[in-house]
Amino acid sequence: MFRDREKRVLVLGGAAAAVLLLLTFVVFPGIARLKSLGRASAAAESDLAEVRRAKPELERLQRDIRQRGGVVLAAANRKESPLIRLSSALQDAGIPQSAFSVKSSGARDGESFREESFDVKLENLTCLEAVKALQQLSGGALPTVVRSSLLKSRYDDPRYLDVTLRVEYLTPKTPKS
Repeated sequence: MFRDREKRVLVLGGAAAAVLLLLTFVVFPGIARLKSLGRASAAAESDLAEVRRAKPELERLQRDIRQRGGVVLAAANRKESPLIRLSSALQDAGIPQSAFSVKSSGARDGESFREESFDVKLENLTCLEAVKALQQLSGGALPTVVRSSLLKSRYDDPRYLDVTLRVEYLTPKTPKS
């Protein structure tokens, strides 16, 4: 039927086709899979290293939350409303009543506390007065967090600032029944 030479060519051609199919469907996809797994492994290692670097910062933040929780619980027994407490804190910082306005902008449940939002607008402040107001609202015995601040110099006198703050007043989160 076939001569020896034709049989050798046929066998070599079949072997070459088998090698090509093996390379195409087994070896090259395997190499591509190994490369992608190597990249994924390197990314996972860098993520793990980043988490390890962030661990002390996360622990510090958890301590700060526990300390803030103590302030929130201590302030929960006060009779004054949050609006009155914010106004008195601003007045304690040396800002006259006529220079600021406080407006409620809703409440939401956060991870650890209930947060009541207030928009605080302060007008005609010096830089020092603005810093004192921020310090009074963001630190100390008042259970507040300043979420955002916008400081603009006044158009009529650049020595003075108009400040808009988004302040969250923290209260204990009530358990859901």
